Amino acid sequence: MNIQIKIDKNIEEDDMLLTIKEMTPEYSRLISQLQNSSFKLIGMKDNKKYHLEYEDIVKIHSVDKKIYALKENLDNFLLSETLKDLYAKLPNNFLRISNSEIVNADRISSFEFTFGGRLKIFFKSDDFTYSSRGYLPKIKEYFGI
Repeated sequence: MNIQIKIDKNIEEDDMLLTIKEMTPEYSRLISQLQNSSFKLIGMKDNKKYHLEYEDIVKIHSVDKKIYALKENLDNFLLSETLKDLYAKLPNNFLRISNSEIVNADRISSFEFTFGGRLKIFFKSDDFTYSSRGYLPKIKEYFGI
């Protein structure tokens, strides 16, 4: 991939042109992230709203049709967006590991393959979760295995 950057202080508004062979899910996600670069993750706890820093989030998961962000200190914050919308807006270090969960890859300490073809993911916070088999190829691709 060839990347060129041209800085022109005389333009009024930033303009970006991508020349690609074909649209892929990765390019779609990158474009969505660029378009949503000002996106702020807001969570609710005890009737208060909090700005959540991406690096503090361990995982985002669905419980009883509600979406929560779990921080490393195990605080859970209710989110208003869907997992699909969040995944499109979150930085690339967030991985979709199942239909109900997105994890922060920077918070993963290790993982192991299970007999059922799933991945057991351990976090630095000593918590763990499991991926679904359908997302395993994308997870392997992300980690280069």
